[in-house]
Amino acid sequence: MATYAWTISKLYTKDITEDGTTYSDVITRVEGKLTGTSETVGSITSEGSFDLDMNVSNLASGFTAYNSITEANVQLWVENRLTPSIIASIKTGIENEIAFLEKVHDSNPKENSEGNPTFPWS
Repeated sequence: MATYAWTISKLYTKDITEDGTTYSDVITRVEGKLTGTSETVGSITSEGSFDLDMNVSNLASGFTAYNSITEANVQLWVENRLTPSIIASIKTGIENEIAFLEKVHDSNPKENSEGNPTFPWS
């Protein structure tokens, strides 16, 4: 299992005119990631990145001015845009990678003093 954290890394905006009203700095695209952290070995993490078209329309029904937007707003919009099944799929990939990394945790590569790999057949 893992604990999760959303990170929003970039917002893309543009002005959109809809039904004669111009809305400034409408968020049209969001880049970020969902990071899972192992509950067993806290130094182990895995992440799934996203770059979403926010598919904005019908701005009159709920436009929020850019300066009033919070990170929590954007996270909720991203979660709604991704849908629960897509988020579950991303989390499954993250958990699979974390399980692998936990299994091989504390393994050390066989290397010579210069850091080059060594093999028993060499």
